[in-house]
Amino acid sequence: MAKDQLRNFHVFALESALPFGIGIVKNAKTGGFQKIKDVFKSKDPFSEFKIDGAMSAKKVRDKIDQLIPGLGHPVLSVDVTVEDNYPHYESNDQDSLVSTLNRIDTDLTKLRHLISNDSL
Repeated sequence: MAKDQLRNFHVFALESALPFGIGIVKNAKTGGFQKIKDVFKSKDPFSEFKIDGAMSAKKVRDKIDQLIPGLGHPVLSVDVTVEDNYPHYESNDQDSLVSTLNRIDTDLTKLRHLISNDSL
């Protein structure tokens, strides 16, 4: 449990806090305190700062990853599910499999015939 919390904090720090902080610094360099105030008055300042610092944050994460692989771009666990997109087909439908394979075989025969005629 604590390991998951640490991993979640690590991911948050790299994907949200780092770009946000770099975005603030970049805005301060280009427009000073007034530009930072203007961004904070906008509708979504967090996203704006994050977008402003995204490219630089990626470079920082790449450099960190060169030093210690996996630290700059941590491995994330994912849940994978498979959805049946073709419910009208039965999974054990031998007839449709055989007909598909026969069609492929016929197409390959036609292709071989065309290739052999072109090479003559």
